[in-house]
Amino acid sequence: MRKFIPVALVLLFLFALPHVVASPNATIQNDSSFIDETGYYHVVGEVKNTGDVWLQFVRTAATFKDQSGTVVDTSFTYTELDRVAPSIASGFDILELDTGKSAMIRSYTLALEFQEATPLTTALEIINTSSSKDSLGYLEILGEVKNNGDTISEFTKVVATYYGSDGRVVHVAFTYTDPTTIQPHSQQSFKLTLLSVTRSNQAASWSLDTQSNQYASILEFPLPLTALVAALTLGLVAVRRSRPAQTYSRLHGVEVKA
Repeated sequence: MRKFIPVALVLLFLFALPHVVASPNATIQNDSSFIDETGYYHVVGEVKNTGDVWLQFVRTAATFKDQSGTVVDTSFTYTELDRVAPSIASGFDILELDTGKSAMIRSYTLALEFQEATPLTTALEIINTSSSKDSLGYLEILGEVKNNGDTISEFTKVVATYYGSDGRVVHVAFTYTDPTTIQPHSQQSFKLTLLSVTRSNQAASWSLDTQSNQYASILEFPLPLTALVAALTLGLVAVRRSRPAQTYSRLHGVEVKA
């Protein structure tokens, strides 16, 4: 029989510890690039929150270079999730919309910026999902988002990150539930369509996440660990309230050949 330390003792231990300043950090992972059917160049990947606080304004910037190493252009985007919880990864898709420049790109470098964020309450759950290809060969994912919270969920967004057989990101997409507002303890449906036959065929697996103005996805922890995480979050919020907003930056490795 599994034995757990009483929650009260865990909380007492946590708050008896000296306050430690929260450590924001993030890394880019599983990035790849491709030119789509319209001639636009994409860099797709995901940013993983490797720190112990929530992040917001997670911005990924790309510098594109040609065969000789000359800069062709720059572009940027933000992660599909507005706020990224610790240990969670959120996808991004950087676009070069000039088809002439897209054809010249042979390598890219990525840089990352982010700020600390206050946590969202975890109350959204993705349920009843299914997937298939339509008559055009596009991959469709259908499902519902359940609001387990006690207030409404507004502008409820569903994000999909698609992976190839090698684990690298091949596409990123998002949609909203229909309607976008979900009443407490209710659910609304969504449909994600990957509008590319090539990308649909390359998608060997995918991950789904959801977020709204009020809530984030429920983290799948056993009950005692949930209490532990909640206590840590409260402690970190208390520390963070006295700190001014700050932007952090990271450089993602070396040039990646396109």
